[in-house]
This record gives sequence, structure tokens and C-alpha cells, in this order.
Amino acid sequence: MKSVLIATMISLSLAGYANAQIASSPDSGRVASMQNTPAFSIQPRHSPTARSANVEIELISERAAVRPGEVFHVAIRQVIAPDWHTYWRNPGDSGEPTQLRWTLSNGVKAGPIQWPKPSAIPFGPLVNYGFSNEVILPIEISVPSTAKPDTSITLEAAATWLECSDVCIPGEGQISLTLPVASKSIQAAAAQEIGSALLNLPKPFPGQAHLTRLDATKLQLVLSGIKQPDIAYFFPYEFKLGALIDFAKPQELVRGDTGFAINLVQSPSLPDPLVGPIRGVLVLGKGSNERAYEVQGPVQSTPPLSSSARSLTISDTGKAHSFGLLQAVVMAFVGGLILNLMPCVFPILSMKALGLIQASHGDKTHARMHGLFYGFGVMVSFLSLACLLIGLKTAGMAAGWGFQLQSPIIVTGLAILMVLIGFNLLGFFEIGTTLQNAGTGLASTGGNRGSFFTGILAVVVAAPCTAPFMGVALGYAATQPAGLALLVFAALGLGFALPFMGLTWMPALLNALPRPGPWMARLREALAFPMFATAIWLIWVLGAQVGQFGVVSALIGVLACGMTIWIVRWWNGLIGKVCAGAILALGLGWAAYHVSQAPSQAATASRSQLSGEPWTPARVKELQGRGKTIFVNFTADWCVTCKVNEATVFSDPAVRAALKGDTIVYLVADWTKRDDTIAQALASHGRVGVPLYLVYKLGSSEPIILPQLLDSKTFIQAIQ
Repeated sequence: MKSVLIATMISLSLAGYANAQIASSPDSGRVASMQNTPAFSIQPRHSPTARSANVEIELISERAAVRPGEVFHVAIRQVIAPDWHTYWRNPGDSGEPTQLRWTLSNGVKAGPIQWPKPSAIPFGPLVNYGFSNEVILPIEISVPSTAKPDTSITLEAAATWLECSDVCIPGEGQISLTLPVASKSIQAAAAQEIGSALLNLPKPFPGQAHLTRLDATKLQLVLSGIKQPDIAYFFPYEFKLGALIDFAKPQELVRGDTGFAINLVQSPSLPDPLVGPIRGVLVLGKGSNERAYEVQGPVQSTPPLSSSARSLTISDTGKAHSFGLLQAVVMAFVGGLILNLMPCVFPILSMKALGLIQASHGDKTHARMHGLFYGFGVMVSFLSLACLLIGLKTAGMAAGWGFQLQSPIIVTGLAILMVLIGFNLLGFFEIGTTLQNAGTGLASTGGNRGSFFTGILAVVVAAPCTAPFMGVALGYAATQPAGLALLVFAALGLGFALPFMGLTWMPALLNALPRPGPWMARLREALAFPMFATAIWLIWVLGAQVGQFGVVSALIGVLACGMTIWIVRWWNGLIGKVCAGAILALGLGWAAYHVSQAPSQAATASRSQLSGEPWTPARVKELQGRGKTIFVNFTADWCVTCKVNEATVFSDPAVRAALKGDTIVYLVADWTKRDDTIAQALASHGRVGVPLYLVYKLGSSEPIILPQLLDSKTFIQAIQ
């Protein structure tokens, strides 16, 4: 009886879904006052260097003391671990630049980061722009003329950055300097270092530049008035209408009689007609002869530069090729790796951690089997989801990633399942085995069978999240034959399973884990509460789908499962088992029937605070005809990534103000419940899941697609 509880829930959920388908922050920060110092010192004081796992940052100054009215430079020094990198102002295909939020003494002003030239950093089919090893990022500081000698100024910044290698990790830290104000400025030890960084910043381009279109997919940056180089590379700044170029494609240097040009492959999101100006950094030469210029020029309808000389491929990123199976497989694998870091997977990490600690100090063969069966469960789940998706599409039904959470029955089943897992972690019942003591078998849920089940459950709870790279890869898979689609899903599953599997095959790392002991009993009990929190969230999603009556029906199912566990625990006779089985069947049957029959409830709770109109294709066409900029938010209440963006980006006062403008209309496409029109719209943009953010600019019929992990700056730049 005990061992079939979970199987019953999964069977109920899948059967119910199949039946349903067939049937139907202010940027300015805190301002500190100028402070008197009891004893004047010409040495700057600053907080300890901020560090993350792979990046160390420090705020340095070219002045040890400043005078009133002076303009000087400080800089962010980033020391980056080998094989890791941070990002330039335009990160390329993915990433996020370093950002600063200043807290300054009264009257002190800080300018923007002055960016040195970046490097092109290939990663699979992508190319990013960033920095490795060490980089100095200067910032101009203005001291007010009202500052008085024998006082001090404080420069404090909250720094955020993204550090990446094979995976990406957000970094943040507080850095500060307190500088004395004197009658004359005094140079600091870092002055030479900052001066060298300023000297190496890109210089204004001494010649002329403009951009022209070669054909439907290619652009040409035409340059004149400077000696023709042997090597050239163009790093575009952020382009307000979307990415200017395809960063991963090679750039071709063309020499002509009156100058030279760089042939570029335009970005698929680039609007037509193209408008300028175009800005970026042009790097010419290599090694000691390398020069960097800041280029700005208009878009002109001029003939392309003709050349009788040879053309040179000047990209280090590999051969040009269109997006295809290899890129989709790589992006799916990377997306699977990142999916382990998404918030929806956090509840299941407890089961992974407990199993790994138990296996770490026992038989290493057993530990490896633990990892293999977990990976097997993950792969089976991903491929099963893929087969179900393919089958639904073959039957003419629109479905996408996270489709199972559109079924109230499956949401109910998952909520009950999370409650059962919570009871299991608290020790009310065991699946497959009992605890012998706190040091042996504490994390076991049935040996290899438990590991396999954990892999299945990890995929189930990961469904509400869409990691970076996943959307494009799954969108590609949705347009391919079944065999290729299964290959992409297999790569996604392998990426998701690999970190945990890899740990079980590394004895040195396993030995470093703490030994099992009595402390694990308390840890196990504590880890039950994330499961209960997940159940609460799922019940909330259910309320948005089917209203209060559906929620009550689901809670009756939870109550029935709780009573069943209690009866089985204390009444082991035949009568007890019969009673437990009857209560379980009646409770789950009640929940399944009444949840499936509950009237659909519009998910307005989370939408109302965003003041968005309901999306329809007709509404988009109407607004385009009226000359409006349109922002469309494809979202769902069960999508954790969507909720994170709504809690951060869409709650930003600057974003709210932008959405209330007279020229922009905000539309919400709510996919909490199954909607074939929304599914078809997602597919038309190469996506099979939410979130999807579209900006329709004035005069453009095709939208700009914004990143899935959104930030306020990117959003505001896109709609302005």
C-alpha cells in the first residue's frame, strides 16, 4: 500500500491530462552627507575587495586626495579567474554587462563606465563580447566646488556582473572609497594604472564611416580616410531596435580603391527599413600594431564597395553556417545545465543532496549507480515529454514546454505529490524501505528505484522554468521530424542530468562531502518545508485556473492522502488497508472529477497589477494601424521565470512609467490555461513555451524578441 502512493498520483495526473486533451528601485540610491574627519589623512580609505567565486573587484582612484571642483577618475578593477570572463557593454549573443549603482556624497557626480575594447569569445554556435584575466573600467568623478577642505567624500557602488565559463553565475558586491578633500589634489598609487587604461580606450575614428545594405541578409560598413588594414573587426554597440548583426557569423574585410569595408551578416531581428546612426568599436591590426577606434556613421543607400582585391575572412569564431541541428543540440545541452540553477528546481535539490551525502562515504560503485539511475530517470522523463508533445502535435493539438501544467488535474496531482514528499521527509512514512538509523539509509527512497524516481520528479518540477538557450533549441525541435526533435530533447536531458551524475563519478569530491550522521535527521526534516511551499504555489496556480471550488477539491485530495498515510502507519491489518484504500480512492476521485469540472477562472490576480490588456492577433493589427508601439507579454501563472521577471522588472517604477506612455500599449497573452491561439503564436516566433516578450515598433510588421531573463534597462531601451 505504501509503495503505490506515488505511482497512483503520477498515473492519475497523466491520465487526467490525456483525457482533458482528448475531450477539449530608484537608480540614484541613498545620498550621504559630507562628513567631517577628526584627523586629516591623504590616504584613501576603502572597504575590502568584493569577491565572487571567479571574479575579484576593487574600486581604485587616481587621487589620494581631491580638491573642490576637481574632475578625476576612479576605476573598477576586475581580476578574473582563468577560463572565465565578464561582459562588455554589448554582451553579444548572451550575457550581461557589469553595472554600478552609486551612492555618493552630496553634490558628487559619477559618469558612465568608459569601456575598453572587448574580445570575441566563442561558445558553441554563439559569440559573446567580454573580458578575460583582468580589466580596468574607468569612471569620471566630479567633485562639487562647494566641497570644503578638511572634509571627505564617499564613493560607494553596488556592483553587479555576470561571470561565465561553461556556465554563468551572477556576481554582486559593495565597493567604496572615502577620499579626503584638500586645497590641492594628491596623486594616488593607482594613477598610472588608470592613466594607462584611459590611454588605451578606443579613440575617435579619424576617417568617415557609413553603413549600407548589400542584400536581404548582409550589411557593409564602409570606411575611408585611414590606411587600409590587414585585419579588422567591428564590435557594434547596443542597437536600440534590436541586435544589429549576427555576432557568430564571420566578418569579411574588403579592400577598394577609395577605402575599405567590412561585410557583416545582419541579425534576424534587425528591422527594415534600417535607420541609424550606427556606433561601435573598430579594431584594426593585431598585437603591438592593434588600434581601436570608436566609429559612428549614418545608414546610406549607397552602392557597396567594389574591389578587385581579395576578400579576407577576419572572424576567429569558425565557419559561417545557418542555425541547424548541431547548434540546437549545443544550445539544448547548455540550457539543460542552466536549468539546474533555475528556482523551480530548488525544491528537488533536497532529495538530490540527501541521496548524494548518503552515497558519498559508502561503496563508490553504489554512488555511481545512484547517479546513473538518476540520469536514467531524467532522460526517460525528457524523452517521454518529447514523445507526448510530438504525439499531440501529430493529432493536431497545440502544445508546448510546460503544457502539462495547463491541466488543472496535473497541477492538483503535483500539489498532492509535494505534500506526500514533505510527509516522507518528515518521517511519517517511507517509500520502499525504512530508516535503520540516522547514519545509514537516511536519504534512501528505495535504492536505485528511488534515484530513478528522483530523476523523474526533478524533470516534473523543472517544467515551470525555461532556461536561457532552451527556448530557441526547443523552438527548433518543434519544427523538425520526430527523430531530430528527440535528439534535441535528449541533449537537454543530458545537460540537466550531467552535473549530479558527474559528482557521483568523482571520488575526490564525494569524499569532501560531510559524513552522514544524526545531523541528517534534522536536515531531512527541514527540507520538507520547500516541498510544502511548492504545494502552496501549485494550489495558488490552481486557483487562478479553476477558482475557489477547484482549490477546495484539491485540498480534499490532500486531506485524503494524509488520512491514508496515518491509517497505514498505525493500522496494519487487512481492515486498515481496505479503509486506507477506500479513503485514498474516494479522495483522489473527488479531487480529479471536481477539479476537471470546475469552471475556468481567468488568471487575473497577477495580471491586474500590470494593467495589461488581453492579447489577440486582431488587437495587435488594430494597434499597428493606429501607429502604436506594442509590448506583448506571453506568460503563465505556473511559469516561475515569468513570475521572477514580473516581480523584478515589471515592478520597477521606471518600467511601469514606460508602459503608461501615450504611444505604447501593453498586451498580456495568458497561457495559464490551454490556449491554441497562443500556442500557435509562440510557434510562429520559434518558441514552444513562455516567457516570450515581443516589442512591435512603429513602422515594423515583425517584432523584436527580448531575452527570456529580462532586465529593466533592456526593456526600456527596446520600447523607446
